[in-house]
Amino acid sequence: MVRKFLPSNAVDTKEVYEERVKAASYRPYVGSIVDFYASMLFASSFAVRASVDGEHATNIDAFYSDLKEDCDGNGTDLSAFMKDRFTQALIKRAAYWVVELPRDASEAPAVTKTEWNERGLGRATLRAIDAECVTDWESDDDGHYEWLKTYEKTMRRASPEDESVKCVETWRIYFKDRVDVYQISYDPSKPPKPKDAVPRVDSYDHGFACVPVMSLCLPEGLWLLDRASDAQLEHFRLSCALGWSLRKAAYPFGVFYLENADKPPVIGRGLGCTLSKEDEFEWAEPKCSSISVLSEEVKAQKDEIYRVSQQMAMSADASAGALGRSGLSKMADQDAQAVCLRGYAQYVREAIEATYELISDARGDTDVTFSVEGMSQFSTDDVAALVEAATKVQGLGIESPTLLGELYMRIANALLTGDVDQKQKDKIKDEIMASVGVMHGESRTGEPSTLGGESENDRANGAQPTKAR
Repeated sequence: MVRKFLPSNAVDTKEVYEERVKAASYRPYVGSIVDFYASMLFASSFAVRASVDGEHATNIDAFYSDLKEDCDGNGTDLSAFMKDRFTQALIKRAAYWVVELPRDASEAPAVTKTEWNERGLGRATLRAIDAECVTDWESDDDGHYEWLKTYEKTMRRASPEDESVKCVETWRIYFKDRVDVYQISYDPSKPPKPKDAVPRVDSYDHGFACVPVMSLCLPEGLWLLDRASDAQLEHFRLSCALGWSLRKAAYPFGVFYLENADKPPVIGRGLGCTLSKEDEFEWAEPKCSSISVLSEEVKAQKDEIYRVSQQMAMSADASAGALGRSGLSKMADQDAQAVCLRGYAQYVREAIEATYELISDARGDTDVTFSVEGMSQFSTDDVAALVEAATKVQGLGIESPTLLGELYMRIANALLTGDVDQKQKDKIKDEIMASVGVMHGESRTGEPSTLGGESENDRANGAQPTKAR
């Protein structure tokens, strides 16, 4: 893909351009940012809650909990599946998956729900669809699909010994009640003509009351790759230009100033050459002014990639100036990340809820509603920045136990690993708040504390109260 993103300069010969293409290198900063958001979002656990008439459902079918542990029939956890879908949405704005029910191979249909469950006909699974494979669709006024078309192209061999390859193209059209499958197979050297008919090879009821294709579509403002793509592309082109200039400058060439140019000196293999008294020789190399400008612009484009992605804290160089940034400034950067993560979490939770609702309706559990909780705590805090901020707050003399307690709790959350359960975190928070209350002259019961202050005996004896330290 280098030639698509690295245009040829007007003065480049074919040979020079080919050398530039070979020397081009890509630093995927935006790819790291995508991975960061996906990892941080799904590092925060979530839970799927079922309720009936607003009350927590206690006798819910075990299938729904099993679905979270194995959503595709191959042992994939729902969290891992949705992380993959979310990553694709960050890159392509939209991600798709289809919910599929097993097809009944028996000639006699299931009469009771028990028989239906025994055959495993309600074991719904999720199958990912690449965004490029969704080629056409129509939606109603509420945004629900009227129908949707997908396309897949695969290359297949019958066996490892078979050298012949078959190209298989498949179209699936999902309607509200059925799926129509069209497929054609051919030798890649003999492709079909544009007007050749593609036969319909299958048509079956999918078992849902609507088109069973789910999507996670992000708004334009949260489409990460679209926001950072221009800066990433410009960084790639400038870094290629800088690398090319550095390589050219690293190999200077010699220039002879000769009285008689018809008789140039013979240069030995690494031994030098012989010149007359009137001849001169020097190395010619480019000045470094253009390289300095290029280097600064490459750094600026790198910062721009992180800036538009709310990642300025990660883009800072490990220099004295960067390390000297205040803790409060770093916390502001991390808060911006948390804001984005909370926005992404809302779309992911809604997509999971819609998937569960679709499956429960198909299974006949129409009275059950699902909600997704969690994905709200993100460990984006920098411990050193938090400690610095807490120290400054203490130095200001603000008498607010609640403020200090929250700061200490954020430090504790940043230090705690992901395997600490919520009960332990709640206990730690209670201990921190109690400790802060004692420090500020409040007992654990909310009564004034005598620690470092005036006691009952002191007041009885008329002693002056001591100042708490």
